Amino acid sequence: QSVHKTAHAHIVASNIDQAILLATYAYPKTSTGFIDRFLVTAEAYRIPAVILVNKADLISPEERENFELFNQLYEGLGYRCALISALEDESLETVNALVEGKTSLFTGHSGVGKSTLLNKILPGTDQKTAEISSFANKGKHTTTFAEMFDIDEKTAIIDTPGIKELGLVEMEKEEMGHYFPEMRERLNECRFHNCTHLHEPGCAVRDAVESGSISLSRYQSYLSMVEGEDNRR
Repeated sequence: QSVHKTAHAHIVASNIDQAILLATYAYPKTSTGFIDRFLVTAEAYRIPAVILVNKADLISPEERENFELFNQLYEGLGYRCALISALEDESLETVNALVEGKTSLFTGHSGVGKSTLLNKILPGTDQKTAEISSFANKGKHTTTFAEMFDIDEKTAIIDTPGIKELGLVEMEKEEMGHYFPEMRERLNECRFHNCTHLHEPGCAVRDAVESGSISLSRYQSYLSMVEGEDNRR
């Protein structure tokens, strides 16, 4: 779901087998806050989520090391991650194998290369592409509505608009921890059954953050969601 500050919600798709987030490390950089909001939304609707990090050809050796840490974090939580380049045939084989036999929703910020990738795996659809604006490194908004494309009888792709903000709809603060796998598995360990993992004594989640068992970046994403901060980048 894509929501703006006006609190109007837009249902992007239903009856899908997996939701695929196309992200980038640079030009533009996808924030971990945005990624975590995507994952929480997928968890809330019980949709398997996949993270594809595009533009591998632009990633420096240092950034590749960071990706390995990123990969270890999210795959350790049960999410499949892959570093790809929409310009490389080997990456296209990876994506084709990922979507085969499923209905897959593709989403991501404008400018991450989603249209370029879909042009390759959906020949003949001619998705519009645009050069990334140098101003603030934000992608130009080129897709305006969700479309479904049938690859064969068992495989379909749903292309969504480039999302600028991703908000959380109809989620209570008390239930937010259920949508973080690493917090969900510790819910019964907290002293209070309705622990919000903010300030209560005997909180197993905060203890895990302090010990490094739960990523600080993930906990910070949780805080921004629970506290309702305007952190939808």
